[in-house]
Amino acid sequence: MLKVLTIFLLIVLAQSAASAQQLVLWQDTKTLKYGFSDMEGKIVIEPQFDMVKRMQNGMWISKVGKKYGVLTKGGKELIAPKYDNVQIIANSYAIVSIDKKYGVVDAKGKEIIAPEYEGVQVLHNGWIKVNNGAKLGCYTLEGKQVLAAEYDEIKFLEGHRLQSRKGAAMQTHAMK
Repeated sequence: MLKVLTIFLLIVLAQSAASAQQLVLWQDTKTLKYGFSDMEGKIVIEPQFDMVKRMQNGMWISKVGKKYGVLTKGGKELIAPKYDNVQIIANSYAIVSIDKKYGVVDAKGKEIIAPEYEGVQVLHNGWIKVNNGAKLGCYTLEGKQVLAAEYDEIKFLEGHRLQSRKGAAMQTHAMK
C-alpha cells in the first residue's frame, strides 16, 4: 500500500511541476506589451516585450524596440534583446546579427562567435563556416577559430577534417 501511495504522490508532483512550467503568453491591453502568466493566470513575467514568438524547440524569440533576444522555455532571458535579428539553429545555437554582420550564440546565451562576418553557417558536421565577401573561415561549435576568414575555398571531409585553398596552395586540417 505504501508503494502505491508513493507512486501516486510522485505522479501528482510530476504533473504539478509540469503544469507550473507551462507559460501562457498574454498582451497587456493598455501598454500592448507581452508578458507571461502561469496556467492559473498569475503573472510570472511582467509585460515588457513588443513581440514574442514561440520557436519549434520551445524557446521564444523576444523583441524590445527594434532589437531581438531569446527567452528560455521557462521565459527567462537567455539572450538580451540587443541583436537586429536572431535565428535559432538546431535547438542549440542561434545565428545573430548586428548591422548586417553575423555571429553565433550557444544555448547558454554565450556569444561564441562575435557578429563580425558577412555570413555564418552552422554545419551538421560540427563546424561553423564564416565568410567575409568571398573569403572563408571556420570555427568549431565551441567557438575556437580553426581558419581565419582568408581562404578562397573550404571543403569539409569525413573524419572531422577539412581542406582549404588559399590561392593555389591546398592544405588539409583535422578538428582537435
